Amino acid sequence: MTNDPVVLHRDPGEVAAAITVDGTATGILVGGNLDAIRTETGTGLPSLRGTILFLEHQKGTGLGEVDRALIQLTRSGALDGLHGIALGQFLGFEQTTDDPSLGGWGITNVLRDRLNRLGVPILGGLPAGHGLHPPTIPLGTQATIDTAAGTLTVEPAVY
Repeated sequence: MTNDPVVLHRDPGEVAAAITVDGTATGILVGGNLDAIRTETGTGLPSLRGTILFLEHQKGTGLGEVDRALIQLTRSGALDGLHGIALGQFLGFEQTTDDPSLGGWGITNVLRDRLNRLGVPILGGLPAGHGLHPPTIPLGTQATIDTAAGTLTVEPAVY
């Protein structure tokens, strides 16, 4: 066990690495799987004001599921007052980036379109989610995203 903070570095190989809105932000880290968070909207999702929201997702039916989830979170007001967003892995969406049947849109376009308008720092490309050997990220603790350094630093959950 360690009392050191957990530091995740942006991985340019992750599909969401292209999503960045410059800046730094500090707040309590909350979040997880996009679909699970969306499901809590209106039924128990606590206020996200002042937080850093971590999102990751594994492809099920397609881009529409991510788009609908982000629209629901936005329209419900759940994303109001966020300090920043940390994007982890969006597995299974790598093939959509150049699919002409999708009108030239891929997961990065959907994420950028829905999240950039929130006007908060966004750090994409964190190697965390449903991939192999995911890191343990303590939720509910103080965290800082720094887009210039490409890092998410999370304070330890236990001292």
